[in-house]
Amino acid sequence: MRLPRAARFCTMATMLRLFPCWAALGLTIVNLLGCAATLAPCARPAAGTRMECPVAGEPKRAFTLHVPANWDGHSSLPVVVAFHGGGGSRASADRVTCPGGATDSPLCFSARAQAHGFAVVLPDGTGSRVLSNVRTWNAGGGHDDWNCTSGHACQSGVNDAAYFDALLQEVGALLPIDNKRIFLTGLSNGGAMAHRLACERSAVVAAIATVGAGNQFAAAGGACPNPVPVLHIHGTADPCWTYETSQQACSGDNNGRKIGAEPSVAGWVARNKCSATFADEDIPDAASDGTRTTRRTWQGCSAPVQLLRVDGGGHTWPGGHPYLPTKTVGPVSQDFEANLEILKFFQANPRP
Repeated sequence: MRLPRAARFCTMATMLRLFPCWAALGLTIVNLLGCAATLAPCARPAAGTRMECPVAGEPKRAFTLHVPANWDGHSSLPVVVAFHGGGGSRASADRVTCPGGATDSPLCFSARAQAHGFAVVLPDGTGSRVLSNVRTWNAGGGHDDWNCTSGHACQSGVNDAAYFDALLQEVGALLPIDNKRIFLTGLSNGGAMAHRLACERSAVVAAIATVGAGNQFAAAGGACPNPVPVLHIHGTADPCWTYETSQQACSGDNNGRKIGAEPSVAGWVARNKCSATFADEDIPDAASDGTRTTRRTWQGCSAPVQLLRVDGGGHTWPGGHPYLPTKTVGPVSQDFEANLEILKFFQANPRP
């Protein structure tokens, strides 16, 4: 009997050789093609639980939930939503934050966050038409010479703000959320999605921390009127989302400009009513890895704004995993651990 086409694809593990970049991210061809079974609705979790849960009305876009081991079972929990980069999925989101890519490491973002008492949510973006687990977010752009960020999600106009609303509703049905402490983070397309949601859901989002991503939504004219605390981490040698506004990309998706680090931060400085005064602090050059980092903190803000400029750093998560060769994505700074910097920023910035 001849198998259906989709089933034949799911049995073709040898196709991995056709997708070396995704193999480097730790994905299998089954993951790429989205051949996993449909998830059943989740029940209320216990402390220390890791769960794979569906989102109502989004049968192809599930999420992973990590519940901290020290949860007492009834107190409201702060929540971090971590968005994967373009071409990734919830399965790969945490790996880039892990030293050596070891997802069982206590130094991964999800493990660090749980140790600090946060619940962690890793959601799925929208899959492409061919490879349904090569996923992207609609972070804005796509007109007036601004890059459509990114891929199928942006090009097809997916309403990821509505998905975010449904995601929080699903998480809130499983455990009590501290509504003053809902935080967003992400790398690249995921970081840009965090910027967009800080604009569109400022009444919900307490603070964001992004790595290698700019506020493409606001750059392309999206409404972004309200102050939100922002920590922006960006490498000056990032070849994929350059530190300066440019059309350069490492994936070939260079159709239009992506907003640079400093103009993105300048937008938040204005929005957050900061003064023109800032203080610079050099982070110790602990690793002697060719990178140096400066923390710039603006003064007099209604909501804090910080920029960690990683001189010589690539399109990578500081202290994390170089998911592709250095020649493709640039160096990983080992001078500091982005995971701890992000969590420290979140702890200091609940909603009023």
